[in-house]
Amino acid sequence: MASATAALQPLRNYIRHNIGHLRATPCLLISSKSPPSVSTAVAGTKNPSSLSTDEKQQQQHKQQLKFQQQQNDPQTHLFVERNIQSIQLEFNLRTVPCTISSAFPTTDSVNEAVSLAKRFGLKEGQFGSGDGLIIGIGSGAAIDLAKAVADTLFGNISSCKDGINQQEGGSLVLAPSTLGGVVAAFSNTPSLLLDTKEEMILPHLTPSWTTALDGHCRQGTVVTIDKQLSLPPLYSPLQPPKRSESFPRPSMAHYAAAMLSILLDVARILDEHSIQQTIDTALLKDVKSVASASSLVLQLAAKEANESNAVQDGDSYATAQQHLISAIPRLSAVVDQTCHLTQGSTVPQRLANALLPQYFPSCHLVTYLASILPGLCESVATQPASNDENKVSVLEELTKSIFSCIDGGEKTDDRVSVASLVSWASQITEESAIPTMASLAYGTPDINALSGSLDSYDALVGSMVGANNGIRASNDDFALVEDVLNRSLNR
Repeated sequence: MASATAALQPLRNYIRHNIGHLRATPCLLISSKSPPSVSTAVAGTKNPSSLSTDEKQQQQHKQQLKFQQQQNDPQTHLFVERNIQSIQLEFNLRTVPCTISSAFPTTDSVNEAVSLAKRFGLKEGQFGSGDGLIIGIGSGAAIDLAKAVADTLFGNISSCKDGINQQEGGSLVLAPSTLGGVVAAFSNTPSLLLDTKEEMILPHLTPSWTTALDGHCRQGTVVTIDKQLSLPPLYSPLQPPKRSESFPRPSMAHYAAAMLSILLDVARILDEHSIQQTIDTALLKDVKSVASASSLVLQLAAKEANESNAVQDGDSYATAQQHLISAIPRLSAVVDQTCHLTQGSTVPQRLANALLPQYFPSCHLVTYLASILPGLCESVATQPASNDENKVSVLEELTKSIFSCIDGGEKTDDRVSVASLVSWASQITEESAIPTMASLAYGTPDINALSGSLDSYDALVGSMVGANNGIRASNDDFALVEDVLNRSLNR
């Protein structure tokens, strides 16, 4: 897991405290940047030979750039520029720059960054034998690219049972500037890359990922958190865009619902395996903590929505920010400890990876994950419950944690059921302006085509890990994924 030694302090503080080690090390500096101007790029005044003369392709290119610009926040890039200037001018580190403006890195962008790093003097080597420093600054895409390059060059992935590498400094330093960047920075899963040929989001699996069992730890990694994060509003009015437009970046409520979607599926899987093993107390505590924090953010968002406030300041905003920032590392720990049960990703993550680029191209990943929550609750509620009263049900504990944030915890006095989540999820997502999955789709997707893409994703992931570890681990598992998809689309 990422080191917590530098958490909650700015990147510049970390560099200042480790300047002796860092100045002697060649550094690949990966950062996010604003996408190019739509009018300039499409009109042909910039790199005209690289643009297609086909009118349809030009229009698609224009819409892609427009979507990227809608996700862009000037505060994010002020953060990036300020830190880059400090690294290069104030601390005089030996750096070579690498930038990314797209929503996801690709295999080509990873290979280009690795090649650049090697030419600059970073040396490849597995498990701490390499030499060099990689700093990722900015958006989730920049953080994912930095992680992918570090995994490729250094292979610092091992089982969590091996403990944390105590090397001086870190070989990978991550300084997220957005909430999505924070999620990517604390995640111990492989980086997500956009496969433009398959139109899917695929994990960047280096050899070390396939050999680390019982959870993964990215060794030699430091995450720094700046107080001046670029955060979205707590709530944004639900205004579905026209066909030619894209959805704006997700609100805090979207992040909270997305986290609950992933957590709910993890809880479902833990209950399925509780017959063979006892649930770890610390793990259960983290599940309940993330559930409480996420549901509280949704309640705050619903309250502000009722008052028509798209707030980015005030007590509610500060409270929501605090809960999300504290819940993200806990969710990462939960996912990491259960990755051997989830087969690498949860149902919401699998749906997003397989379907988002092709069928929901104008939608942010977080918004799509958030849209799954009501349908997932409905599907989970139909699953048979355990009759063993001596066993702790993670789903029931999660449900109690959610309702403890509602009306002063009145609904937790009696034994609550998972079915209680169905009406709550439907109501809270509507009140906090989280769009339905159907409204996010480009046109009207054919359910058979969606199922075919899910099957193709399964085959691709299975071939990458050398086993059937994709979605279709079993017929029952695939049926659950399809059920969640159908329920989500039909809301």
